[in-house]
Amino acid sequence: MSERSRGSIWFERLAAGGTRVAGLPPSVQVADGALEGVPVRWIAVVPDPNGRFERARNGEMGIDEGFGVAQAVAGTPRDRAVVAIVDVPGQAFGIREEAIGLQRALAAPTYAYARVRRDGAPVAALVVGKAISGAFLAHGLQAGWIGALNDGGIEVHVMSEPAVARVTRMDRGDLARVALEVPATARDIATFSTFGAIDRLFDVVDPCDPTESEFARVSEALAAALRDPRLARRNPRDRLDTPAAVRTRALSRRVREALEAQWDD
Repeated sequence: MSERSRGSIWFERLAAGGTRVAGLPPSVQVADGALEGVPVRWIAVVPDPNGRFERARNGEMGIDEGFGVAQAVAGTPRDRAVVAIVDVPGQAFGIREEAIGLQRALAAPTYAYARVRRDGAPVAALVVGKAISGAFLAHGLQAGWIGALNDGGIEVHVMSEPAVARVTRMDRGDLARVALEVPATARDIATFSTFGAIDRLFDVVDPCDPTESEFARVSEALAAALRDPRLARRNPRDRLDTPAAVRTRALSRRVREALEAQWDD
């Protein structure tokens, strides 16, 4: 991949002036810095054309990326917030990845994010590109606050569109039509935000080259979220109680309530 990814662009902009954390795979970029006085550890997964695993060279979450992010999150100093910059086109599907244990590589950062959040660290995520499937679960979805660029290039789904087309044997035009009828199958960020998972959407004309005012708006909102003492107490379950989720996820809420009632018994 010759062009820089959105994740690398936003990482470099947000982490400018920070101290890079060494000892990690080149595809896992980490820096310690500050955002309007808030100490932050920035973490992004970026493409590495020279990565050890061919299936994880375009920004996917693979073996090195999963364990690398887990190491970065778990090693965050206690006085710092953690911010995941999300631009991940999915997990690295490959025979070697599955044989080595891709599921463990993705479980490791998921657990690390949940652990530091439960230990009281503010954890936020900023979705600037793709947020697909297990990659988003492992890098971003455990955050207590999630912001995203309000842009057509953002894609959130359990599978990439080409993969869905292959599995369902539908052409991509039919998938778009179904998404209009069944919002849960859509992949655009505007629809995803109606389910209560996104705390803030940011209008940016060019996501690869935000203006100073656009960048300042994102930075200010992110800093405000990190300063909020309630952030450290938020967890993914709380998203079902947001006003948006109450309107759009009634069945999910009923199922969760039934499961919780049975578990308590």
